[in-house]
Amino acid sequence: MQIATKEIQRNNLKKEMGFTLIEVMVVVAIIGILASVAVPKYQGYIARSRVVEGMNLASSAKLAVAEIFANLGPVDMLEHTSEIFSFTPTKSVQGINITQSGIVVIRYQDSVARGEKNLLVYLPTNEPEADYPRPIDLSSREGSSWSGHWTCRSLATDLDQDLLPPECRSASR
Repeated sequence: MQIATKEIQRNNLKKEMGFTLIEVMVVVAIIGILASVAVPKYQGYIARSRVVEGMNLASSAKLAVAEIFANLGPVDMLEHTSEIFSFTPTKSVQGINITQSGIVVIRYQDSVARGEKNLLVYLPTNEPEADYPRPIDLSSREGSSWSGHWTCRSLATDLDQDLLPPECRSASR
């Protein structure tokens, strides 16, 4: 009787020692499947947040253009904003430039958008809701009618549509 009790205790101890190889393999397979779905989604979220970072950093360039325009009217924006706007590259944004006509160009690092497709362009416009708004040249007489609106829907913006926030996507792209 005592021998049978010891045998039962030994069998119970073996059963309580851990997981079988099959159970461990099933858990690892489930984790692998979840990771294969989650990692690309996470990388997409990170890339989109870096695009938004560049847009936020560009707000100071847009403010500089608007301030010069309000004070001086149509002038060479590149020349007149150079003293009040400067940019230091970040981990996500390679550069932010203001053109002569007042267009703000954001160039992203390769960590955000690989290769040649890494530009987001803000245009001064009076048609901010149009699919592709007509830009206004703030260095010419045409610019004197600028209402102060900006748009990031531009043919010059070449970031992937997946990276762009909804307000920068065009229906015809």
